[in-house]
Amino acid sequence: MARSSQAGGATLTQTIARGVRVETVAAGGDGVARIDGLVTFIPHTAPGDLVDVTLEQRGRFARGSVVRLVEPSPLRVEPRCRHYERDRCGGCQLQHLAYEAQLAAKRQIAADALARIGRRQVAVPPVVASPLPWEYRNRLTLVVRLQSDGTRICGLHRYDAPDRVFDLEECPISKPQIVSAVVEVRRAAHLLPEARQLRVTLRSHREGILMVLEGMGQWASRERFRSACPSLVKVVWGLPRPAPGTAGTASQAAESIVFEQVNPAVAKLLRELLVEWVLQAGPRTIVDAYCGTGETAGALSQRGIQVIGIERQPEAAALAAARLPRGRVITAPVEDALASVLPADVVIVNPPRSGLSRQVTEILGNANAASRILYVSCDPATLARDLSRLPSYRVERLVCFDMFPQTAHLETVCELVREA
Repeated sequence: MARSSQAGGATLTQTIARGVRVETVAAGGDGVARIDGLVTFIPHTAPGDLVDVTLEQRGRFARGSVVRLVEPSPLRVEPRCRHYERDRCGGCQLQHLAYEAQLAAKRQIAADALARIGRRQVAVPPVVASPLPWEYRNRLTLVVRLQSDGTRICGLHRYDAPDRVFDLEECPISKPQIVSAVVEVRRAAHLLPEARQLRVTLRSHREGILMVLEGMGQWASRERFRSACPSLVKVVWGLPRPAPGTAGTASQAAESIVFEQVNPAVAKLLRELLVEWVLQAGPRTIVDAYCGTGETAGALSQRGIQVIGIERQPEAAALAAARLPRGRVITAPVEDALASVLPADVVIVNPPRSGLSRQVTEILGNANAASRILYVSCDPATLARDLSRLPSYRVERLVCFDMFPQTAHLETVCELVREA
């Protein structure tokens, strides 16, 4: 059975394939199968699954959707969240895999990216597990969308229809106090500003739950909303978040509240490893690019090391500067400031998911720019790409951390040493 449809100007041919064996997990979390030689990506499948799928061929690959699970993989478990299958939630990709299988899949994803994109044969050790595979998230961002009948949906996007939002009732990867706050916000959503769409970020804090609201509109019922949500200790109302790389006027308080790691326990493990590797190198000069609020730079400074931090976000840079008894923080984009503080014994880079810009890799690639680079990455693909742009450095060692259990994301710390 086959039929054709149009999408974005391209013709998509749909067929049904039966008895398809899933082989592995791809970056992004989809299962991968080969159907008559065609690489096919199938969400919510596990290595070893035998499935019947509908296919949409898209050039040299295909997208699949399971219509029947013929034979489940032994790696499968029952997803804990009701939204995972029912609403096709886009927040998690791997809830159907046992946790050890998730870690193994992420290890392979990292190794494949380094070999295929980075052209580096690197031995990737087992991924460091999260102390909490569930209820670890201390921050959750909701979309609040006004419906044609005047009601509001308050939830997350579907992975197969990103323009659609479903009402969120639970989130097992988030801390229970966050989920309780979600329930309150959903019940009081009619008291939010009159706007077609709003963005609500809830963050667990030692004093309670902090809420950041982004979106335009009048908010005459703000105090009524606060009364209806007793778990919220602070509500900050800001303007919409600017697009990356553009100027904007998002609330400074909003930025400072959400500028923290989602999984604090794993972030602590990663930071401790980073500090250990720096101390082992015995550097005299350290540059911490993309230093954020300065947690790593501060930990090094407390050990008597002088650190120069670079951070473009003013509020984060101010917090970082307060943590440095020795050193200073430059408030500027890394592309603009890095060359002026080199050479250095160690350069720490912790860029966004898009990785290092070509300008930064060119600066680091200059002779004597840095003896050692410690690269903290949240995307193996962009890490691998950047390694291919830094051929004068060898990969000395690498450790991956499961910062986001139940999802396909992972964090990597990679030590690069300049070749003689």
